[in-house]
Amino acid sequence: MPWYCDFHLHSDRSDGEFAPATVVDMAADAGVRALALTDHDTLDGCTQAESRARERGIAFVRGIEMTAYAAGHVIHILGLGVRERDPGLAIANEIANDAFGENQLRWIEALEAEGFEVSSGRDFPELPVRLPVLIRRLCEHGVDGGDPQRCHARFQQFFAALPADAYARLPSPAEAGAAIRGAGGVAILAHPARLDDDELAQRFLFDLDGIEALYAPYAPKERARLRAMAAAHGKMYSCGSDYHGFFNGAYINPKFEAPPALLAALSLA
Repeated sequence: MPWYCDFHLHSDRSDGEFAPATVVDMAADAGVRALALTDHDTLDGCTQAESRARERGIAFVRGIEMTAYAAGHVIHILGLGVRERDPGLAIANEIANDAFGENQLRWIEALEAEGFEVSSGRDFPELPVRLPVLIRRLCEHGVDGGDPQRCHARFQQFFAALPADAYARLPSPAEAGAAIRGAGGVAILAHPARLDDDELAQRFLFDLDGIEALYAPYAPKERARLRAMAAAHGKMYSCGSDYHGFFNGAYINPKFEAPPALLAALSLA
């Protein structure tokens, strides 16, 4: 029986739709044998997910997706196999979430200036909020006619256009990788093709342990190219769906089998 792995999953502890235990159940029901919960800049869902994985008889890897910034790009670094409580990760998560809150405030104020009936003080007194909460509340106040998909697209456009100083507090990819290694984990460059620049991806890869080559949205040719990049630099490669729930439909097992080197690094060999 194939040992299918999915080392990139999100829950409602960051910007996913479903509770951690539900994410585990969906993956297990689809035939996944090992998974990682990799919420953005938080480990809050890992205890629940690990407990459910144990009940379902599948392997669980504690993970995180750290937000970094370099060369004018927001870069995501997966941390696989990190410790549950690590001071370095806790500090990095606090910085990232504070920055996200500040940028959420920028967006809400920009929407208010456009004439939408929203107010940061009245409608969002507890910034930062999880992205699904942010989108839902904005839709309740009529942004984009209450259409969450259009509102989410507006969010992506606004955040992509923010100036560098909006992200200045975030770690570099190398610093994120060091924090992950300091927490006992493996640092993986997530969805590298989003950079649309192989030279930049390879520059970041130099300071990390591997690259997410088997990424569900990528075509087989792209996956093969990224595996070759990993091999050329003596790095590992990882596999994941990046499932969030929102706008993704039902969970589908990408049927990835992780390479032996990664499994060994995660003590799953």
